[in-house]
Amino acid sequence: MTPRQRWLTEGRADVPLDVVEPGLWEEIAEEAARCEPYAVVRHNRRPGLLAMRDGSITSPQRCRVHTGGEALSRLARCEGLAEVAGEATGRVRMTPIRFGLKFYEPGDYMHVHRDDGKCSITFSCGLTPGLVPMGWLPRLRWLTSRQVADRLKDTPYPGGGKTFLVRHRALTGFDGSRIPHWRIPLDSPSREVLITICFADLSV
Repeated sequence: MTPRQRWLTEGRADVPLDVVEPGLWEEIAEEAARCEPYAVVRHNRRPGLLAMRDGSITSPQRCRVHTGGEALSRLARCEGLAEVAGEATGRVRMTPIRFGLKFYEPGDYMHVHRDDGKCSITFSCGLTPGLVPMGWLPRLRWLTSRQVADRLKDTPYPGGGKTFLVRHRALTGFDGSRIPHWRIPLDSPSREVLITICFADLSV
């Protein structure tokens, strides 16, 4: 199956491990440790699902976020990552428009949602090992945001979904602006660090 076929049928894209230069993960881990004390609390308490005009869906969440620094920027701007994004989506000028670190403490969560409508593909991975799989609903991929919000209503973690493995220091792309996804409350004595990178086609 080609990257384009996998994207169309499954809404996901695997990233070869050699896309990331040797030693960069350790640099990002050291950078994340320096950034963590300055991470901002993101705590949206508004109940339910809110369909936005850009196609995204917002919902309650709690974690801490930081944009990262030079090392994370180098990861986001890897030429090989842009190539994977283009091959999967069929777009031309794929460029990272948003990237950052998310720090999850015990009890932190993210209810079901859709990413920013400008994101053609979202890449994610765990900077720390053993991240809990993300829940997602690829069968609702082609519904409008209003249809998704009406169907799921006040269900924070829908039943009947699938799991999306969040790999340790190995990026995977997914159609986050269309496929509803979520993270259940972290049931762990230690924190998790998640990397996210969103790409868009700047030629349109």
